Amino acid sequence: METATYSTARVVPRTQDAWTAFWQDPAQSHCVADAPEIQRELATHWSRFAAIVPADTRVLDLGCGAGAVARALLTSRRDLHVTGIDFARVPLMLSPQVELLSETPMESLPFAGRSFGAVVSQFGFEYGNAGYAVREMARVLAPGAPLSFLVHHAESAIVSGNRARLNALMAFLSPMMREAFCGADTVGFHAQMSALIRAHPDDTLVVELARSLPSRLSRTARERVTIWRAIEDALAPERCIAESLNSCCVAPDELDSWLQPLQAACSLQEAIVLREPGGTPIAWRIEGLRTAG
Repeated sequence: METATYSTARVVPRTQDAWTAFWQDPAQSHCVADAPEIQRELATHWSRFAAIVPADTRVLDLGCGAGAVARALLTSRRDLHVTGIDFARVPLMLSPQVELLSETPMESLPFAGRSFGAVVSQFGFEYGNAGYAVREMARVLAPGAPLSFLVHHAESAIVSGNRARLNALMAFLSPMMREAFCGADTVGFHAQMSALIRAHPDDTLVVELARSLPSRLSRTARERVTIWRAIEDALAPERCIAESLNSCCVAPDELDSWLQPLQAACSLQEAIVLREPGGTPIAWRIEGLRTAG
């Protein structure tokens, strides 16, 4: 049997690079592009929030991505001015009322004190360092500025779908799967792929890998290693993002402790669960006002 020499340690791209690749894809105008019911609930939320913001308010969007919240707010209120920041490199948004700043962490904001009259975030704030981010947010907000955050709920369809995909990725990228493919262990590889399909029958990536890889087991050892490394590199950004979401979503029993940094700078209303029409959670709705000080 042929043997192959390869390193088991592959470099996972920095989270910033993974999110940059995500937001540069035109299909990812927002992270719920394939969920119209969720999109409608999110749009309704931002329309409601826009209605309570004073005229000509300058709004700060933390973790803005490709500007989904800015678009939603301006759909209801053309007088608002939205500045979005994201630590990834995000697409340019051509609008006189919107400015999206790339490579700008929420823990170090390049703005003068009290320069914003409201702050928003949709699936962004939870990815930052809450203590530092709240300190900076409080510095740049005017006293009494309203806050509205939508935060990933650990029981949402978004998170559960992400978790299933992450489990599939981790199972496929396991050392055993790699050893079987790179070592041309046909029986072992087929057995592992069959188990993976049984566990994730609706995952299109798993189905495609099961279809395309068996024929490549006959390649030379060097070619098999090259193929596997290419697959690892191609899947690394998605894996990075999936791991980030899995670790940053907020479960019900974690909510009180998660809110503590925000409570130090804001008077918060009771957290509410934003839900799909069928009742499945979408996000925590965190709202309140910047306190004086």
